Amino acid sequence: MDQNVAKASAVTVLAAGLGIGGLAVLHNSQQLDYEGKITIAAGNSQYYELATRYQEDLRKYGVQVEVRRTARFKDKEGRTSLRPLEGRLTLRELVDDNSGITAGFVKGGLVGSLQGRLASEKQKGRHSEYSKLRSVGRLFHEPVWVFTRGDLPIATLRDLKGKRILIGTRDSGSRGIARLLMRANGVIEKQNATFIDEDLEADAAPLVAGTADAAILVVAADSDKIQKLLRVPNIRLMDFTPEAEAYTNRFPSLSKVVLRKGAVEFDPLIPTDDITLLSTSVALVVRPDMQPALVSLLTHAVVHNPKSGFDKNGDPVLFYRAGEFPTANDPEFDVPDDARIVYKQGELPVVLKNLAPNAHNLGVPFTFTSFVSTHAAKLIGMVGVLAILLPLTRAIPAIYVWTIRRKLVYWYRHLKALERRLDAGGSRYDPEAVWAEFDRIDSHVRVMSVPAYYANQLYDLRGHIDLVRQRLSTMPESMRMAAE
Repeated sequence: MDQNVAKASAVTVLAAGLGIGGLAVLHNSQQLDYEGKITIAAGNSQYYELATRYQEDLRKYGVQVEVRRTARFKDKEGRTSLRPLEGRLTLRELVDDNSGITAGFVKGGLVGSLQGRLASEKQKGRHSEYSKLRSVGRLFHEPVWVFTRGDLPIATLRDLKGKRILIGTRDSGSRGIARLLMRANGVIEKQNATFIDEDLEADAAPLVAGTADAAILVVAADSDKIQKLLRVPNIRLMDFTPEAEAYTNRFPSLSKVVLRKGAVEFDPLIPTDDITLLSTSVALVVRPDMQPALVSLLTHAVVHNPKSGFDKNGDPVLFYRAGEFPTANDPEFDVPDDARIVYKQGELPVVLKNLAPNAHNLGVPFTFTSFVSTHAAKLIGMVGVLAILLPLTRAIPAIYVWTIRRKLVYWYRHLKALERRLDAGGSRYDPEAVWAEFDRIDSHVRVMSVPAYYANQLYDLRGHIDLVRQRLSTMPESMRMAAE
């Protein structure tokens, strides 16, 4: 019987645990959208190349990645146009719940330019909104290139006062960073300078022709445009050497890099001297409500698909240092704990690493994978509790027997105490008190209920009570005789 009780208890505990776990999975999978899809905004070719590599890497884990280069926007007149997803447009789409964009490449310093004493109240409001985004890493350098006409004595950004400056299209990330740096140097649009909302083309035609005096770009060193601009004669690249340290102290999103003499070409020698540049770094940011499992998987794709140190021609990329990127050190956005774990370990969490590809191969929806991964600690804890509880179920029969026998032993103890009083006898014997105690024991035992399996022990107790009754009925006469 005890063995059957143990088996029944074990089955009950196990069934309850599995039932609770199953209900939790079912409930949460219905309540939460774990569709296993990431939509990445990648407005330029270098961003697009990285995004497609992430797409291929994540496919084996059951995650669908859509890469968008453009989005439809309406102007003030209601006209619809396709515009590249870069800069402010990417940020706007990331915070729009209806856009479908869940991740995007953002230039370093763009969001940082919307705060501080140089920012307007409108910009500060945007910063409070955009800063809620999360980063899964910084990916590569994008230096700040300031090209000027060769015949102008421009040594610092302050020298751009009164000049015509190309700062990039209104939606570009370069424009926001350029405006921040110029505001810091007192170069103000319409007050002491003319800003031209256009990008500098690879032939630097506006600078060569004299229709513009300077241009500011924030672009990777291995882009075709920069490589061509570095070789255009009669234009100069601004050297930030005297104030580079001050810029990096003032603006945490900036660092400095040095374009060494002859680093571009030895014949002809380009550049002819060392030039210090300011540099930002590209961040891959995600919405704050992205599923933890997707954050981990996307971070894993980022870590294992770094930007190459060689350009499309096989030449080393300027400013590239092995192991520098990708990095979880982000001065503008918070990095989720799920992403930091991947950077620290270099691998996915064990549950996600093993579950995701196997579940995908078996055709199991990503809903299940994401939920199990997110709640792995709780599920493992439940399994641990069951592992402890199941052996303990063997003690249930003993506990059950003890509770039944405890009631019988309790009244046996009182009956024994009564017999000791009878044995003591003599002048201390009080017939009324003894009979009252006996009646109390007898009345309680008569109404006691025990399972049929223990009925024999109850009847044994009652038999012993009858023996004491017989003895008690003869005790008063003998006790009087002893007293005399």
